[in-house]
Amino acid sequence: MNVELDRKLTTILCADVSGYSRLMSDDEGKTLQRLKITREIFRENIARYGGRIVNMTGDGLVSEFSSVVKAVQCAVEVQNKINKDNAPLATDDQMLYRIGINLGDVIIEGDDIFGDGVNVAARLEAMAPVGGICISGSVFEQVKNKLPRAFKFLGDKNVKNIAEPVAVYSLSLSEDPGRKSQTSHHHIPSSEGKVKEPEEVEEEDKRIRAYVKRQAAFYRRALSFGTIILFLFIINMSTSPDYWWFLWPTGPFLFMLIMDAVRIFGVGHKAEDWEKRKIAEIKSHRKKHGR
Repeated sequence: MNVELDRKLTTILCADVSGYSRLMSDDEGKTLQRLKITREIFRENIARYGGRIVNMTGDGLVSEFSSVVKAVQCAVEVQNKINKDNAPLATDDQMLYRIGINLGDVIIEGDDIFGDGVNVAARLEAMAPVGGICISGSVFEQVKNKLPRAFKFLGDKNVKNIAEPVAVYSLSLSEDPGRKSQTSHHHIPSSEGKVKEPEEVEEEDKRIRAYVKRQAAFYRRALSFGTIILFLFIINMSTSPDYWWFLWPTGPFLFMLIMDAVRIFGVGHKAEDWEKRKIAEIKSHRKKHGR
């Protein structure tokens, strides 16, 4: 009779202290104290990234996350913190961890999880460099375009008690400026339906702001010239209404305004092109700000 097992897909993080037996042999009290400190770092960050500690026995730890991205972010945060705390210590005194992360199907039994998904994560942890992280191919596919990290393919590895080889990757603990994170940058659709990068949107905003400044300057000049023309017209009408001499000194002002208007707004088909371009820019700008 087959028993129906309760299963789910989850992200498993396994961690283990490197050289724990040697550390305990050298100084049990100090090692235990530092183990408590590092465990607290794990607890805080696992909770922060929405994970759950499945079990914590000896120097090992198993936790699970509903989000693959958050599991990797948590691992990076933990390793960076622990590595930083250990940096001032002598090499033999350092308590460093290896971490392995896998996305896989697991069997649920109470608060515990079992199955190949957990086993693969444990094997990845053993392959990880001291103070580093190894992830499976299933994890890599989920995070490769979402985190600004450099990934290195270590090959398809045969894992004990797992039928097929597992693709293994390591990742850098520092951000890679050459990679863009989709979690920190958002693509913004343009009015034409194309996807624009943040840099394009920023450039578009600059052009819109520059255009608005040119418009404002034009209106200020128009107001100033209009005031001067009105003043001259009033004097003209008060002194010699039969001879419109005010047109002569105001001619250059009018010519300058016309040239400014042509340069800013365009004429004929250029004006139509400007209008279309301006409408597209405003629509894109509004869409960016959710209006």
